[in-house]
Amino acid sequence: HTAFHLLDREFGQYFKKLFGGGEARLLEVEPEPDVDEEGNVIKEVEPEAGPAGIEIQATPPGKRLKSIALLSGGERALTSIALICAIIATNPSPFVVLDEVDAALDEANSHKFADILSLLADKTQFLVVTHNRATMNQAHVLYGVTMGEDGISQLLSIKLENITQIHTQKSS
Repeated sequence: HTAFHLLDREFGQYFKKLFGGGEARLLEVEPEPDVDEEGNVIKEVEPEAGPAGIEIQATPPGKRLKSIALLSGGERALTSIALICAIIATNPSPFVVLDEVDAALDEANSHKFADILSLLADKTQFLVVTHNRATMNQAHVLYGVTMGEDGISQLLSIKLENITQIHTQKSS
């Protein structure tokens, strides 16, 4: 249970960072016995059975406690990102692939997300598929795919430190 409580705490902290406040919790859902149509118990819950799952409770600032199903698309995206970040913070993976998780975010929230990724990047290597400028600005290397008039795709790559060095030299 210690790992679950640590994940719950981290989830609440990342939620607050992304939303600028509010509360979020993970709750263990206890298993229930199997019952027939009349409500008679068919099979009891095994005494050593662990939780049946988790429930996510999320309350953005200025709102009442809500089930995640009642949140807007953007709020759900931020809540999901908070949970992903909490998992990475408590149990880092060598690398993580994120495919357009920031697509529903506005510019301010995109910056918050990019900043969090930057902080987590010392533990995990991220491969992020995005169209979001704020997220791209935190990258060390950008890869892009472009198609020429001949219909053939080309792969482009840019190391951002090289661009920064070139820009610094021109500014001097």
